[in-house]
Amino acid sequence: MGNVVFGNNRYSMLGNFQVLGFDLETTGFASNKHRIVQYAFVGSDENGNHINVESLVNPNMKIPIETTEIHGISDKDVKNIPQFSEHTKEISNLVEKSIIVGHNILTFDWPFLEMEYLRCGIEMPKPYAIIDTLVLAREFKIDYFGSKKLGSLCQKFGITLERAHSADADAGATLLLLWEIMKSYPEKFKLWWEELEK
Repeated sequence: MGNVVFGNNRYSMLGNFQVLGFDLETTGFASNKHRIVQYAFVGSDENGNHINVESLVNPNMKIPIETTEIHGISDKDVKNIPQFSEHTKEISNLVEKSIIVGHNILTFDWPFLEMEYLRCGIEMPKPYAIIDTLVLAREFKIDYFGSKKLGSLCQKFGITLERAHSADADAGATLLLLWEIMKSYPEKFKLWWEELEK
């Protein structure tokens, strides 16, 4: 998958920021009872230097077979991996003052991250902004044969999504998707971004 550089880019209102695609894999769908098993941040800093951070996380609970079938991560994979509390310093350094990009991040990934920080009793890092590409797809009426799923939208824009439901692959694809939306709908995105910044 190609790298997306927002730093110092003539297309981008985001060029002065660290911009990171973000994705999680978890033990299930409810943040109040399920846990993170993998996270990834993919993107570039404000100078255009590439960032690619991915890690497994020991969820301290059994990973249900049905979720292993989705993301391929089993109990054996995380057996000797540190729990979430040992990842907070790295995650906080990445998130703080960055623009974080995700697909369905506001409903899924971010609440999971907030809950894990709450369990650790640690203050949640504050990004400069969160951009949810699912929200953009709804706002701009973008779909692919009626679907607004990440895989479908990637197909629409010709983005190759290999290893779907692997955090680093999904994070990178989401960043590419944002890039394509910005290029395809520049005026709509500009108005949306200005409203978000208020």
